[in-house]
Amino acid sequence: MSIIFSHLDVVVAGLELTLLLTLIGIVGAFVVGTAVGALYSSGDFFVRKLAGSYIDVMRNIPIVVKLFFLYFVLGLDAFPAAVIALVTHQSGFIADVVAAGFRSVPREQAEGARASGLSPMQVFGHVVFPQAIRFVMPPMTSQFIELAKNTSVVMLIGMQDLTYVSENIQTETFHYLQSFVMVTILYMLIMLAISAVMSALNRRMWAYG
Repeated sequence: MSIIFSHLDVVVAGLELTLLLTLIGIVGAFVVGTAVGALYSSGDFFVRKLAGSYIDVMRNIPIVVKLFFLYFVLGLDAFPAAVIALVTHQSGFIADVVAAGFRSVPREQAEGARASGLSPMQVFGHVVFPQAIRFVMPPMTSQFIELAKNTSVVMLIGMQDLTYVSENIQTETFHYLQSFVMVTILYMLIMLAISAVMSALNRRMWAYG
């Protein structure tokens, strides 16, 4: 692995960019996806249709198309284009997962909370959301891992993430095996870290549920 160590500075920089995009993407996609999922579970027909349209569009347009549209057509800088593409793409899938979680909460509980005098926001925040989020944690883990893997598309607009760095090392040194092993191990560590954090959160939620 001497070739990797000789390029350690660019490898570390690529890893940092991949981790940054992953972290921002996860937070953004979770916030947007949860909001859209809540709207999709709304009793208002037009709100529900609007949220459903968002989900359908974001799920069915490839992330590369979103990225190219934001970067080449709208002319955004590479970093905001990458973040918006990652957030909008994955939030469509997360919204669907969150909506399913809301549907898993018995309506009687929300109706009982409203009957006791709680406002709609209080019912959502104190009754529906805490129960729904526990059910969606396992599929949410898969969505976060998928987002982390999707960060590799940013190399297509010249961002020097892990995949970009790996390709450059291969081009400069012709040591394909070492480069492939390096990037595979680093991506696996990222996925395992996401899985471990989500598993710990899931256990904590059920323990205090």
